[in-house]
Amino acid sequence: MAYRRIVAAVALQRYLDFTPISLRIRDLAALLAQASGASLTVLSVDAPVELLPGVETTADKLERFCEPLRAAGTEVAILMREGRPSRVIPEVVAELGADLLVVGTHSKRGPVDVGLGSTVSALDRDLAATVLLVRPTSAEQEAARELMIPRYPLVFPYG
Repeated sequence: MAYRRIVAAVALQRYLDFTPISLRIRDLAALLAQASGASLTVLSVDAPVELLPGVETTADKLERFCEPLRAAGTEVAILMREGRPSRVIPEVVAELGADLLVVGTHSKRGPVDVGLGSTVSALDRDLAATVLLVRPTSAEQEAARELMIPRYPLVFPYG
């Protein structure tokens, strides 16, 4: 199936640097966009709180995240939104008329995640786009834990 518009949703704000799963999502979405001749939008939903003052903003990090794609000749649009990822991601998919959403499945990081659930499980079941779930490996989950901003689980509006 050829796709026309692809959205890759990545969580960048909760980590000090890019996680292996976010890089895999980015690269997979870029390959699918190139193979299909589709447009690619990379979306990150930011928490409306300041986690680490004086550190790179999520917008800056998103720009840096997409630099390798652009350097390789892939046209990519960047989109930052604030709010609950489970609400914002479907809104963006609908706004853009995307027919494919590439997103990572939830990797449990602690007791807060278990109690509040994951963004992916909270996504609207009636989403018009095909959803490609990228599951993190055990090594990717461990790397994400090591990169996580310590105060993050206490303040971010999950799901």
